[in-house]
Amino acid sequence: MEPYLLWGYVHILLFVFWLGADVGVFLSVVRAKNSELSFETRAALMKLGMTVDLFPRTCFALIIPVGLHMTRDLGLYPVSGGMLVGAWLLAALWIAAIFTGFRNEGKPIAVTLAKGQLVFEGIMGVLVVGVGVMSLINGAPLVDTWFAVKITLFGLAFFAALGIDFAFTPAIKPFMEIGTEGSTTEREALYSKAVNHTLVWVLTLYVLIALIAFMGKVQPI
Repeated sequence: MEPYLLWGYVHILLFVFWLGADVGVFLSVVRAKNSELSFETRAALMKLGMTVDLFPRTCFALIIPVGLHMTRDLGLYPVSGGMLVGAWLLAALWIAAIFTGFRNEGKPIAVTLAKGQLVFEGIMGVLVVGVGVMSLINGAPLVDTWFAVKITLFGLAFFAALGIDFAFTPAIKPFMEIGTEGSTTEREALYSKAVNHTLVWVLTLYVLIALIAFMGKVQPI
């Protein structure tokens, strides 16, 4: 069996769990907006959503090294062994940060790791989009147009992930106040507004994932 077939299979699984699990997060957060539910129920839904969110975040991290293996085996770019080692190490550190932050929710280390991930995602977004756009303009380092477009879209996914985190942050305070001080129209409105803004970025990410998969499978250009 050709190696690229195996990596392609893993790549598909990562996309499935990324998008599928993210839909679960989406539904949990939307359901938690219902002020008619008890706060305990809403908090449980939010906790469920944050737990399920570990799956798409992990898939996001793993897609980088898996994608590089496919890139090498398909001859799309001469990926070196050092690049592969670096990509797997990067993915491992990213996943470790994700799970460490989750297990230490509310603690200083979780806040620090969350900020670090935001910076990392911003840097990665700039770098990946830069490679894709440069290739579209100059025909290098990525020669195939469809692949350059796919990489550009993948870079934009980092910014969509940033948008989700930034948009959801304002929802935390009013939600916690609902739990400790009770529900008010103002608190519910602030929470719903932040969630609605977050969902815009979530839908943007879904569109990007769909386009990335389309470019990789159909290769229309």
